[in-house]
Amino acid sequence: MPHRRSREETKAALFDAALIELAHHGFRNMTHADIAAAVGIGRTTFYEYFESTEEMLVQLVEERMPVVVAEIVDAIDGDVAPVDRMRELGMRTVEFVGLDHLGLILHTDAMRMSEDSQRRIVVAHAGLVGAFAEVYTDGVNAGDFRDLPVRVAGQLMFQTVMGAGRSIMDSEEPKQQVHATAEIAVDFLIRGLST
Repeated sequence: MPHRRSREETKAALFDAALIELAHHGFRNMTHADIAAAVGIGRTTFYEYFESTEEMLVQLVEERMPVVVAEIVDAIDGDVAPVDRMRELGMRTVEFVGLDHLGLILHTDAMRMSEDSQRRIVVAHAGLVGAFAEVYTDGVNAGDFRDLPVRVAGQLMFQTVMGAGRSIMDSEEPKQQVHATAEIAVDFLIRGLST
C-alpha cells in the first residue's frame, strides 16, 4: 500500500516544487498548475493549501527564512572585531542570496508582490537585518566604521549584498563564482563603511 502524504508533507512538497519552478521559470512565469503537477496533486487541490502562488512563496519565506538566518548568524563568532564579523556576515549572506532559491525570491520577486506580502517577507528576515545593524553599530562604537545615517548604511549594506548575489545568480557557473564575488563585495562594503 503506497504511503499517503500528510497535509504537512504535501505542503512541504509544494514548497520544494515551487523552489524548482522558481529557479527554472521565475516568479511571474511559474504556475500553480505546474507546481501541483510536480507534487502529483490536482491544480484545484493547490488552493486547499494556498490562495495563490504569491501567498505560497510568502509562507515559504516565513517558514524557512528564520532557519536560514539562524544558521548564518549563529555561525559567526561574536567575540571577534566588528570588521571581522561584518566580513563573515557579508560573505555568508552573499553566498545565501547567490546560491539559494529562497535568496532568489527575496532579491528578484519580493518587490513585485503586494505591500502585505512585502511586509511579511521583511518580518521573516528581520533577524538578518538586525544582525547587520548590530555589527555595524558595534563597528561605529569601536571606531572602525563611519557613523552614517542608519537608512544610508542599511541601504549600502543591502544593495551591496543583493547586487553581489544577483551577479552570482546571473553567472554561468554560480558555484564557481560565489566565493570570489562575495569577497569582492564584502571588501567593497567594508572599505565603504570604514573610517
